[in-house]
Amino acid sequence: MKRESAIVIILNQKREVLLLLRPSWIKWGAGQWAFPGGKLEEGETPKEAAIRETKEETQLDVRDLQELETHLDKKLHIYYTTQYDGEVVIDWEHDAWAWAGLSDLDKYSLAPDVRRLYRQVLNHDR
Repeated sequence: MKRESAIVIILNQKREVLLLLRPSWIKWGAGQWAFPGGKLEEGETPKEAAIRETKEETQLDVRDLQELETHLDKKLHIYYTTQYDGEVVIDWEHDAWAWAGLSDLDKYSLAPDVRRLYRQVLNHDR
């Protein structure tokens, strides 16, 4: 059975999105750019997992998470925020990170739905 997961779409003041490069050895999304996130741990809410995974993967403390309604997998909880503290420092699960604007996305090999979700957040967060 597939476990629940949560991701966070983080926008900076320029409305650029934070992308993390998944390494070639990882099972899902190898060599692709994606959002911070991961699987829920036992007893954890989706929002708690989103906050924890973002901290583990980027060292950013995110707050004021808004849930993004999508028609994707019901076991995937998607949040977005413009509220965070800290400087990006990636963990061992990623090879690089970048802030990217919508016009920059063609430069990246994106994981599925990254572009669509980023656009949805930009349209929703006006």
